[in-house]
Amino acid sequence: MSDPVQNDLMWLAPRRGQNWVDRDLLAGADWLESLVPAADWAARAAATDAMFQAAKAEWAEGRRVPLFDSADTVAWYLHQARRYGDPGLRPDFFMPEGYRIAPLLRRIGQLIPEFERIDGAEERAARMMTENLSQPDDGIYELLVAGAYARRGWDNVGFVPEAPGLAKTHDLNVDRPRSRWAIECKRAGRSDYGRDERLAGQRIAERAHVMSRAAGRPLVVLARYREELHLLGDDYLVAKVDAFLAGDQPFEWNDAGGDGVVLDVMWEPLHAVLQHDDIYFGSSRMVELLLGTYSPAADFTMEGDWEPGEGRPLHATWVDHVSLVHWLSTSDEAARRKSMHFRGLVSRAAAQLPGDRPGVIHVGYEEVGGNTADGRRLQLNTREMRSFDPGATGLRMVYSNYFMNELVTSRMESAAVSETLAWNPIGGARGKGPLPSHMLFMDEDGTPGSHLR
Repeated sequence: MSDPVQNDLMWLAPRRGQNWVDRDLLAGADWLESLVPAADWAARAAATDAMFQAAKAEWAEGRRVPLFDSADTVAWYLHQARRYGDPGLRPDFFMPEGYRIAPLLRRIGQLIPEFERIDGAEERAARMMTENLSQPDDGIYELLVAGAYARRGWDNVGFVPEAPGLAKTHDLNVDRPRSRWAIECKRAGRSDYGRDERLAGQRIAERAHVMSRAAGRPLVVLARYREELHLLGDDYLVAKVDAFLAGDQPFEWNDAGGDGVVLDVMWEPLHAVLQHDDIYFGSSRMVELLLGTYSPAADFTMEGDWEPGEGRPLHATWVDHVSLVHWLSTSDEAARRKSMHFRGLVSRAAAQLPGDRPGVIHVGYEEVGGNTADGRRLQLNTREMRSFDPGATGLRMVYSNYFMNELVTSRMESAAVSETLAWNPIGGARGKGPLPSHMLFMDEDGTPGSHLR
């Protein structure tokens, strides 16, 4: 086998230069924590760390208990942000979730000068830290959009005070000479349909994992589903895996539901790297070593048995058994159903615009496997907007901010963001609206597929 250090796939973690500090990220964490009474925050931070430390001990015994209290998700975000940015705390960085948290908090830190001159920014952030504890993504997205306007020449950017129990208000007003706009932000999570499809994929995969363990034979399933996943049935892969287990060669299939292959695990790359590095079990790096590549557009689940690292039970020092199910959905109907969710989200957001000034809706999509901004989805969303009637809302533009916090697999990277922007004029509007070609994670005007690393 070639020298692991010389082979791109077989890179090893650098042994030096690991004492770097992410000062922007830590500044963002400091700012947000300063908005909470010190004693209250100290108690919440301590409780979050205590639960994480107890969960690590459970994980070392093979019990995948929750790592944090979902009722205080924002405290978990700050916990993981600090463990990314501070080298003294970094051994407790949980990469499978922290990779998407670190870029968000870093950008918050970079935008602090803008927040200081945005009316209501501190109050909006404080509410996220003290009231909406379980859903910080909405508040973070609103802050990123406000910061993008402030950094791109809008003289007056201000959050609109909320009127609970009286009326729904839009999020922002932005003004400059001869131009005034109302802004509404919607952070798009998975639709109910998208969530159901993801769960269906997991149930299908679970049957393969159970069969692999029962047979004592590690395996990899690579699937491309043409049918909607919830219509395939939980046992869709059972016959395919059974045929593979009955023989000694890869098993390929191509039917109405999809196509793919079941094959034996190629252990050599993974075991060669594990002789030098510990690797998070179930991470993108482990997928890359098992498959030879990693695609952030795909969904996957992984199960198996591993020897936990000393003091780092979420890392594997050796893997004895593994099964990996890796899938893509190419269903046109699934894409169409997701675009209908987009139309409904825009309709609800438009109802919050005041109608006395032109309006813009920003829709934020964080792409996490199987939720990608591929050409088909963009095409369907555009079609939905062509027939959208804004009525008296004043809606003139819909911006879709697609961003993917990447599970990077490069030797010298630990966090990366890919962004894509789509814009849809509404009701006969022309041009690109008040914030053309913007990106949320960088200051330059972006182009489709821009990257920040």
